[in-house]
Order: sequence, then structure tokens, then C-alpha cells
Amino acid sequence: MRTRVGVGIIAWAAVLAATASAQRTGQTPVKTIDLPTSKQLIGEIPGKPERLNSLPMTMAVSPDGRYVVTVNAGYGTFESQYEQSLAVLDTLTGSLEDFPDARTTEEAKQTLYSGLAFSRNGAHLYASMGSTTDPVGDGTKTTGNAIVVYSFAAGKIAPERLIPLPLERLAPGHKTKLVGDVDGDQGVPFPAAIAVVGPVRSHCGASGPGGPAWKQCLAMGWKPGDDSQMGDWLLVAENLSDDVVLLDTANGKIEKRFDLAENVRVPSTYPIDLAVTADGTRAFVALWNASEIVELDVWRGGGAVERKLALLKPTSPIAAGSHPCALKFSPDGKTLYVALANRDAVAAVNVGEGQFSVKGYFDTRLPHQTYFGAEPEALAVNGDESRLYVGNAISDSVAVFDPTKMTAKTSRQGMAEPLGFVPTEWMPMAMAFLAASGAGGSGGKLYVATAKGHGTGPNNFPQNLTGIVVPPKRAHRPTTYIGTLLHGSLATIDAEEIEKNLPAWTENVIESNRMKAAAETVPFAGAVKNPIRHVIYIIRENRTYDQLLGDLNKDGKPVGNGDKSLTMYGEAVTPNLHKLALQFGVLDNFFDSGEVSGDGHVWSTAGIGTDYLEKTWQQNYRGGQRTYDWEGMVADGYPLRQKIADVSEPASGYLWGNLSRHGKSYYHFGEFISTTFCDEVKTANPQAGPIAAGPKCTRKAVAPGEEIPEEWGGGVNKWPWAIPLIATNVATKPELVGHFAEEAPDFDLMVPDQVRVEIFFRHLQGWIADKAKGKDTMPNFVMLRLPNDHTAGTRPGAPTPNASVADNDLAVGRAVEAISHSAFWDSTAFFILEDDAQNGGDHVDAHRSIGLVVSKYAPREQYGGVFVDSRFYSTVSMVRTMEALLGLPPMNNNDAFASLISPIFSGPGNQPAYEADYANRDNGLIYTANAKTAPGAKESAKMDFRHADHADPMKLNVILWRDAMGDKPVPAMLTEKPKKAAKEGDDD
Repeated sequence: MRTRVGVGIIAWAAVLAATASAQRTGQTPVKTIDLPTSKQLIGEIPGKPERLNSLPMTMAVSPDGRYVVTVNAGYGTFESQYEQSLAVLDTLTGSLEDFPDARTTEEAKQTLYSGLAFSRNGAHLYASMGSTTDPVGDGTKTTGNAIVVYSFAAGKIAPERLIPLPLERLAPGHKTKLVGDVDGDQGVPFPAAIAVVGPVRSHCGASGPGGPAWKQCLAMGWKPGDDSQMGDWLLVAENLSDDVVLLDTANGKIEKRFDLAENVRVPSTYPIDLAVTADGTRAFVALWNASEIVELDVWRGGGAVERKLALLKPTSPIAAGSHPCALKFSPDGKTLYVALANRDAVAAVNVGEGQFSVKGYFDTRLPHQTYFGAEPEALAVNGDESRLYVGNAISDSVAVFDPTKMTAKTSRQGMAEPLGFVPTEWMPMAMAFLAASGAGGSGGKLYVATAKGHGTGPNNFPQNLTGIVVPPKRAHRPTTYIGTLLHGSLATIDAEEIEKNLPAWTENVIESNRMKAAAETVPFAGAVKNPIRHVIYIIRENRTYDQLLGDLNKDGKPVGNGDKSLTMYGEAVTPNLHKLALQFGVLDNFFDSGEVSGDGHVWSTAGIGTDYLEKTWQQNYRGGQRTYDWEGMVADGYPLRQKIADVSEPASGYLWGNLSRHGKSYYHFGEFISTTFCDEVKTANPQAGPIAAGPKCTRKAVAPGEEIPEEWGGGVNKWPWAIPLIATNVATKPELVGHFAEEAPDFDLMVPDQVRVEIFFRHLQGWIADKAKGKDTMPNFVMLRLPNDHTAGTRPGAPTPNASVADNDLAVGRAVEAISHSAFWDSTAFFILEDDAQNGGDHVDAHRSIGLVVSKYAPREQYGGVFVDSRFYSTVSMVRTMEALLGLPPMNNNDAFASLISPIFSGPGNQPAYEADYANRDNGLIYTANAKTAPGAKESAKMDFRHADHADPMKLNVILWRDAMGDKPVPAMLTEKPKKAAKEGDDD
């Protein structure tokens, strides 16, 4: 455990007592918003946050200090025409204006990213544009990887030109798979941070007339004694080719390349942020996945890296790194502050007069927070360096520090603590500070941009509720896909208000993070000792509560808070889900913490996300401009096998790490496992390297009528489609090696969930046999992936959507039935959820989904009805409840304080064994395939259903609605947009 050091700060006891009254003044109840992360937004957030387009990643301030600009590089919202944008705040008038970029439609082959900088004269803005699907581009419709140059005048932005970034030739022996999905030596730049530099007098004259620097500056157009004629030069952090380049904005020529790769596989270090000294001679680069910052000499030498500095770097090369992700100089330029998102810390680095060493660390966690989970991602410093502001993405707050208190003594004793905290909206991601003139540097305003504002809300209505008039080319394309509901926000907070309200605001942050929540346990009736020794965790795919249980009823009377008008796969298709809910309890206020499968599978297994996750999934989902970098794969490779850190992994790890550290047994069926199928390989004996090797591919698939392998349950393939066979299976995390079923596939939706559950039964039979002999060999934790309720759309020959959902429903029912009829019924609990809720509508919130908890100890019918628990729960609540039952400590500060789903275990312990409903097997529904004439068949045929969420979710949602609801009008929230972006003036 890290040591936290007080530095003469406000006593926490005083802070906690200071101001419950601040929230109790007046008679109006304090407004509270429950967030899917398990946290809350309480009351009025300081700075009057204004809505932004999605994912404001970076903030830039104009040279004259009048304008603050954000680059909004997320999915795109209705108000921004579903395009990414730049937003301009006029700090004098307070007006905020959005400037969408027409080159960034949802299906564009490029995306804005985190780079944003003003030119030195303030007349231009530079922004980064990245592309993995068309990395070179044609310079018009497809930009390739480039620096976008915008004109800027009086707060108005207009596209001006592009500076292309070519593919980078990697060092000999270095390989990447980002071009053509084959090993090659052409790195994809994908620009991240941008820093403006220019030869200045101190550099050009450093070696005297005739010296090398003098000659270099003359060659670049400099005249002795005059810097004004020098144009802008840019340093660009190329995130996916592990380098930084220096380029001339006048001609686009790359003068130097600094190679920052540390592994033969590229990318491995992921340069993400830059900071340049005031004289323009030295630069510092944050290496996202290397736990290091690097010093560069901008002008001298041929691009050699000067020095590297490790910052809380783990000793193991495959351990999650510290994630240096944001850099900020002190006003005097002698200290460089570095946000370490994956260590809840900020490093203070001495960089004055050629120094390069760690001065000390600031602890960004909340008072009495002992678990990981602040994740600092943004930095700002006031004018006299009396305050350092740190944006904590996970605790939804800004930590306030007095950096002058960072002394050698403090550093020796541990990390310096904050003075207090300022509450923000959901996930602060970018900040800037503007000092007030004549205030001695201490006065001014702090600007805070958050990634997700105040959450999503329901998505059962057309999105245009703001009265904003949208240009004709977008007017008929309303949608409420969850990605488009994630609005950012921008708050303006007066520095004096921070000082005055810091105790009260700190109290708010403590409350909103549930830090004062009473300790919970899972009580069993009659003070019975916890009997649960086994947990079975079933992860399904992508459905909302209303979509499946909106029609839930008993004896014709509605049960739970459902809207049956949104129910697509009701009781006839999902009889087991309905029956399980009615027998074991309804959780009708359960929210998935993730928005999509990319982050959903991380939140479902870690109870937290990471800065990398939040800064990449929207670019992947909107247009495929990042690879699917989750579940232990990054840049189409396996970090575990590459012997590098997984840049997506949170410092607190995953459930299986928690289980392993505390002596619990565990076993996986398909989750965080990567499968290669026989119809994907060219050899009959593929090998997966040293981690795992699968069976020989004597045949590519099990054709209809052929024998199913015994390890898959045996029998004959009754499905009218071929079931692909496994070539190799790879565990993507070290703790899972030797702890997973090598015959269990990951995601491919052509493998029925009946096959997956049969694989589980084969292992269960062995555990039951051992139990009969008096030995309990069933693992404490079993993770079972059942993904087929995702559906394969209406692709001809694939299962119909109803067949896929019914297949999944029956698999869940059979799993519960098997355990409940075994000797493990007394000691087992099921936890069943969707990894996310992105593929449907819900009248409560776009995150609301199915959460089922099943055990012998569920309450029986109360008061003549069904047990319904409407308390707010999230994925994190489910994770924490499983940990509590198995005697595990929390992993991070999210699950440490999430509400336990404890009422669901308050029954007398006499729930009867569950009897599965086999109607959809017996009536043949699970065996039905799509016809060539099915609605959306042509579009579905082009989609990738081999891997999680590789199919366009918005198009798929429309196809599924039409298939399930027939002629019922497609809701505006699901209206499919044209494949090609309309031209200016097109009013379709």
C-alpha cells in the first residue's frame, strides 16, 4: 500500500463535517443521477457545464487567451450532425459554438483524435486525423493519416488544408499487422498529440555565427535577429508507429523521426502526449504503454532519443503499466507534471537546466481511498503555480494540490495528498487554466471538459429534443444509439470559488463516490452462514431490459418497470429468462456499466475501465479506425505473447487475478479467450505457439447431419448450417493459462449456445462425479460466455434472430436446471448479465439491461406477487456481490463501494430446482435459418459475426427491429442512415 503524506492540508474530519448543510439548504431535494459506473452526480455541478459534442479529448487555448477550444473525437451527437467537431468557447462573452467536420461522418475512413494546437500567431488550428482502414488516403474524401489545418479568426473555424503523414518505415526486424492484417514494416502513424515549435533566437544563435544550429536556421529561412519570419514546425506523436516526427507546416516535409519503439512488435509504446520547453529546444513524450517519459532534443542530432525516465514502472514486462498520458509544465518551466492514469498519481519531474529526475508524486485518490480507481487524465496549473489541478476520470472530480508543498521530505515519506476536490460531470478528460490579469497569477478560471456529461437517459424517442435546427443533409437521420447519446460537457469554474467552496465540494465528491456508504454484507435468512462456495457468471450480449423483459407479467398483470412496446424478444422467444425472473427475482433498475462490448467485457470482469479504453472505443465503433483492442488483444496481436503490457488493462486487474491472489479456483469457457477456427486457417495442423495449440483441422466445420465432436456433446448436427470447428484457442491473460476449456469457442455466432452449454455440462459431469465421492472439485468461479443473443442479423443461412435469442435463452435455462438438480444447488449462485445494452431501446436508460441472480436462497413470492428489487444496481454491483460471496476483497474503488445485490439472497433457502422451458427446441425455433429474402439479408451478409461487435451496431439494430416487429414502424431512434454521406445541399 502506498504511503500518503499530509502537507498542511484541510483536515479530512473537518471536510467531512463541513457541509452536509451546503446540500441541505432550502427545501428542494438535491438532484441525484446514478451513473452506470456505480457512482453518482449529486446536486449542481460547479461551473455550469454546457453540453458538447462527444468525447472532448484535448483542450487548447488561443495565444491571446480569449478562446478555449476542444477537439471532440467521439461517436458524434445529433446536434453535431453525427460528425466529430471542434468547439470554441469565447471566454469573454461565454458563447460556445460547435464546428463539425464533414470529413468525419460515422462511416468515414478517418477520425479526429487527441492532437490539438494553435499556431504561434493564433491564425490556425492544427488537429490530428487518424486512419487505420485507409492509412494513406486520397487527400480528399479519405484523408489518410494527416494533420488537419483549420483557419481561425474571431472564434470561427474553417477547414483549410491537410498535411499528410506517410506510412513510417519501421526499424529492421520490427513488424506491425496494422496494414493488410499481415506482418509488415510499414507503420501506421495515427497522430495523437501535436506540439508547435519553431526555431527561436536562443537556438539559432546558440553555436554562434557559422555554427551548425546557425546554418540550419538559415537553411530554414531564418534571418539573424528576426524570429517572425519563421513558420510553425510541429512535433507529432505518432501513436501506432511508436515514434515522434518533426515536420514543417509550410511544405509538409518531415525533418526528423524519433524512433520510440521498445519491442519488435509495433505498436508497443504508444506515444500519446507531448510537451515542449519555452525555448523550443527540448521536448518530452509520454509513452502510454511503456510507463516512461522520453526527452528529445528537437533540433540537434539526427533524431536520437536523449534520455528516458521510468515512472512507477512495474518490474514485470507484461504487468499493467502506469499509463503516463498527460503532460503539463509549471509556469517557470522547471517542473513537468505527468498524469499516471493507471497509478492514481501525478509525477513531478525536474526538467530545469538539463535535469531529468523525479521530484516526487502526488496522490490523486480521495480521502481514505485505499483502492485503485481515480485515473487522473488531465492537468492544469494556475499562473503562480500555487495550485495544480488534476482531472480524475473515474472519481468524476478535480483534485486540487499545492505543488509548493512537494519537498524532498514529502517525497521520501510518500505521496503528497490533495487539498480537496471539485465535483465534475461524468469523466473529466481535458482541462485548461486561464489566469486573471492583475491577480498575481492565483486568480483565474479553470475549464473542465468531461467525456460523458450527465449520462445518457432513455433512448426510446427521437434524439432531437433540444430544438436545434439541423442542416437538411442530416435532418432525416435521427438516432438514439447509445454512442450518440454520450454528450461531453464544458464547465467554467472560478479559481476563487474553488478556494471558497473546497470543503463543501470535497464532501460532495466523497458522497458521489459512495465513500461514506455503510459496509454491506449478504445476509442469509435465520443468520445462516454464507453457504455459497461456487459462482457461475454468465455473460451474454447487448440487450436492454425492455427489449427482453418489457412484457414481463404474472397472471396477466405487469411485473417490473417494463415497456412492452419496445419488447422484441418477449416471452415466446425467451421463456426461460421470463421464468427465471419470476421465480428468482426481478432487478428492474440494473444498468450495464459498459456502453459497448469493447468496454463492456472489461467492466464486466474488472469493475472499472481505463484511460486507453475510453480514448479508443468510440473511434473503433464509429468507423473502425482503431482495432478491437480489448479482451487481451491489442493491434491485432496478443500482448501476453509479445511480452509487453496490455495497454487496455486496469492496474487493479480482473476477477481471475483477484481469485488467483486469494487462493480461489476458477475456470473459463470462452471469455478472454481468442479462438481461431478451422475455416480461417490454411493448414490442417495450425499451432498457436507456446500458449496453446488446438486440435488438427481434419475438417473445417460440422456440416448439417454430421457427427458433432464428443467434447461438444456428441450427437448429430441438427442445425441447417455448418458449425465451425476450433483450430486453436489462446488464453489472452497469464492467469487464465491452464484455467480454461480449450474446446470452448469465444464468439463466433455460427456455434450454437447449445454447444457451449454442452461443453460446460461435460465438465460439470466430472465435478458431480467427484462430489459423489466426497470431493468438491468444482471451481469456486466459473465464467461461461453465451453470446448468441447478439444474433447474426438476417444473414442468409445463419440462424434467424429469433433462433439466436431463443438458443441463448435455452442455454441459460439448461445451465441453471443442471446445477439446481445437482448436489451443487445448495452452494451455487448464478450471476447473469449482458456485457452491454447497446442493441435496443429502453424507456428508462440506454444502459438499463438484464441482471439475473439465481440461487436456492432467492426470496419466494412475497405478498402474493413476484419479488421485485428496484434499487439501482450496475455491473459493478454484480462484480462486488460475487466477490463478497466468495470472500474476496474488492479490486478497486468502484466495486469497494458499489451496492451489493443482497436482498436477492434473503429467502428461506427453499427455492425448488429450476425446470427449463424446452418449447423453442421442441418447436424447432432454435434450428431455423435466415432465408435469402429475409429483411436486411444483403446487408447482414457483409457483416462480421466472428468477433464481438465487429458488425455495424446501428445497421444491425434496424435489421433486427424489422425482423422482429414486421410492419410496425421503425422507431426514429433506430432509423438507418444511408451508406454514403450525403453531399452538401442533399436533403435526403
